[in-house]
Amino acid sequence: MSSSDEIHNTPETSATSPKNNHKARRVALIAVILLVVVGLAWIAWWFLHRDQVSTDDAYVRADIAQIAPRVTGTIAQVFVRDNEHVAKGDVLFTLDPADFKAALSEAEANLQAARASYTASQQDLSVTRQTSSADIDNARAALESAQAEAERAEADAERYRALYKKHEVSNQQLDQMNTQAKSADAQVRQARAQLAQAKASPDRIELKKSQASSAKARIAQAKAQVEQARLNLSYTEVRAPHAGKIAQKSVVPGSQVSAGQSAMALVQTDPWVVANFKETQLDRVRPGQPVNMEIDAYPGREFDGRVESIQAGTGVTFSLLPPQNATGNFVKIVQRVPVKIIFSKPDQLEGLNVSPGMSVVPTVNVAGDIKMLDRSDIPATETAAAR
Repeated sequence: MSSSDEIHNTPETSATSPKNNHKARRVALIAVILLVVVGLAWIAWWFLHRDQVSTDDAYVRADIAQIAPRVTGTIAQVFVRDNEHVAKGDVLFTLDPADFKAALSEAEANLQAARASYTASQQDLSVTRQTSSADIDNARAALESAQAEAERAEADAERYRALYKKHEVSNQQLDQMNTQAKSADAQVRQARAQLAQAKASPDRIELKKSQASSAKARIAQAKAQVEQARLNLSYTEVRAPHAGKIAQKSVVPGSQVSAGQSAMALVQTDPWVVANFKETQLDRVRPGQPVNMEIDAYPGREFDGRVESIQAGTGVTFSLLPPQNATGNFVKIVQRVPVKIIFSKPDQLEGLNVSPGMSVVPTVNVAGDIKMLDRSDIPATETAAAR
């Protein structure tokens, strides 16, 4: 017998061979069990999550009003601090009203002057109407009197000319009579002019009417200036348009601000969530479906919500520089579509600082009952914008 046969047939080798086979079978059995467990776990996970659509690309949003004065002025007082909660109608800050009070006083004085001017024009128009007929009669009578005087003076002058030829009157007497005749003729011309002027009284009446209408228009203009001055004075008191928290306050007493210049921001207290789902996830998502949300700032807490709407367009469509896929090389990228989710139980946010920009993980139950959204749950500012 060779030495190699002796080695293979040793008692140690024969004893270890069954042990190795048993160990291999045990490892294979454990692997099969693990595969079965993993498979069952995957099936259970799929069964539990097949009707759920989730994303971690979601953030809290809220209406943010940029508070700015409507008139230019100097900040007199500031009544709020950063991050302070204010109610609708609370005074946020005021401007120095001195200049605006002076402008209002000036506008009221201009209104009084316009009313006085209109009263005077009305009286002038009334007097013109009353005296126009009498002026014509007086002018006509004056013309007739002047004509009679002119005829008498001319007759006297003609008689003195005949007497002068007979040397019965002096040259001085003749000159005197001729002068009287010329003077009488001039008075006739003057009377005719006065009569013509009196006959033009309808034109004077129309002129007075026009002046009265102009004075009345100045009253309306002065009233508008007074109203604008009052509005400007009221604008010196800046109030909160809605309830919310103050942010980005940039004014202090003594600051000079211009009309439209942002002084602070007011974050509304009715937040919502914008979730950017992949377009491949939206085949079963519908408005009204229930949503379970987790906010990173409050781990372990769940918030109830519902899908309010799905944006009519992907996010890049409304970007500053939307892609132009018709030009250059094209690379297909799965797009994301913003979905608006509202909190269905607003009281669950009480005492929490849920602010715009916070990260959210929403999960939409696409198999849940679609509930018609109550429009009263939507902030009034959104409802007004929809109209």
